[in-house]
Amino acid sequence: MTGGLDYFRILGVQRDANAEEIRSAYFELARQFHPDANPNPAAREQFLVIQDAYSVLSNVERRTDYESRLPPPPAPPEIAVKVLYSRSVIPFLGEQQLVYALMELVCTAAPDRALFPAVHVCLVIDRSTSMQGDRMDMVKVNVTHMLKQLRSQDRVSVVAFGDRAEVIIPPSRISDLARMESRIGLIQTGGGTEIFKGLELGLAQLATAKGLRMVRQLILLTDGHTYGDELPSFELAKKATTNGITISAMGIGHEWNDVFLDHLTSLNGGNTTFVSTPQDLTNFLDQKLRSLISLYARRINFEFQSAPKVEVRYAFRIHPDVGPMQVHSPILLGDLMYGKSLTILFEFLLPPMTAGIQKVPLAEGRLFMEIPSREGTDARILFKINRSVIIDPEQELPPIQIIEAMSHLSLYRLQEKARNEVSTGNINQATRHLQHLATHLLSQGNRELAHSVLVEADHIQHNHQFSQEGEKRIKYGTRALLLPSGTEQTKS
Repeated sequence: MTGGLDYFRILGVQRDANAEEIRSAYFELARQFHPDANPNPAAREQFLVIQDAYSVLSNVERRTDYESRLPPPPAPPEIAVKVLYSRSVIPFLGEQQLVYALMELVCTAAPDRALFPAVHVCLVIDRSTSMQGDRMDMVKVNVTHMLKQLRSQDRVSVVAFGDRAEVIIPPSRISDLARMESRIGLIQTGGGTEIFKGLELGLAQLATAKGLRMVRQLILLTDGHTYGDELPSFELAKKATTNGITISAMGIGHEWNDVFLDHLTSLNGGNTTFVSTPQDLTNFLDQKLRSLISLYARRINFEFQSAPKVEVRYAFRIHPDVGPMQVHSPILLGDLMYGKSLTILFEFLLPPMTAGIQKVPLAEGRLFMEIPSREGTDARILFKINRSVIIDPEQELPPIQIIEAMSHLSLYRLQEKARNEVSTGNINQATRHLQHLATHLLSQGNRELAHSVLVEADHIQHNHQFSQEGEKRIKYGTRALLLPSGTEQTKS
């Protein structure tokens, strides 16, 4: 290594960075540190180092010689990437067409409990007036149950909020469980619901573990709407993302704002779950803690580019935390546990084909992530989703996994259409979509959910709006259909 300098680290690129990535990184840094733009004397010295790094890494011979003197690169992540496509080839068509890709990331590393990361869970609990009685009792029992599952190296903090937020348990290890249970038991309900205040104070507790090899998770439990602080809450979620903190939410009952919570958690790689019974809450907290403890890779992002006019229309995480995702690059896919998989369904809208096209890059780029067992080392996998184009290909059926995923996704999107139509006053069309949804659910044996859909269709006809409970039962019930068969899930 020339003069002991790590030129890859100086430019902020990986060891396998290509020429374009190196060039882009150099020009970005040059804009910051060039003496004409930055009069600070230290900036000039830094700019000379950046120039030196670029002159070596942009020259094939000099880079080869430089790399020969570097220590071996870290081992690639132990993750197998599999992709199933709705078509083995893309037919040459003069019109738009849809293509689906089911991406599965599988952790192939052997579980080693000595490598399992410590976790810091912050529970942010809504204690507004509407939480009084059975709801708060249910939360207290389940939070206490969760504390008993934590290990000696883990940390927990608890924040309660209404009109204002208060730290109930500061970041602590489980050393005095009886005292913690007592503190939780003393939480009193009252006041309104200001989620921003709870999130802000909860994230402040998690910030105390910054720099430690620890997985940090905020779990929000609420039963109500927040008013006027939605945009600041979204900004908090984005900030949490940059600080390596994930936010998940649980909506208790049926009065809470599902659109707000879904967007809040999707910004951060988390998810929102509907709680209609105490068992739902128990299942969610147990599953969440097991996932955090057995984490292999965290914050897996897919940074990609598509061919011109190819549109990523939809991205839906099917496992482990089911829910829609943001579709702009990079897409925050979520976390991967030892011995488990992370599965995403993508929907691509392709433009009409033009002469000479032989292959369509649907999404080409890299998966990058942190691996806590490697002291938070960044890792990445170069990755391509593309298909060849053929004139008049043979007829073929998609793989059964794609058929099942597309079928269930279409049911989820039917309820989305019905919701949108009700919001625009198109009641008759919304009712027809719900009736169509119920028919498909009955054909698949989902009688209970089909009954809820038909009841809601009748409610819409008479009231011109969804009932709060029915709307959430249908939304999260059809969402749960996307879970792979045999996957543990709660019933709605």
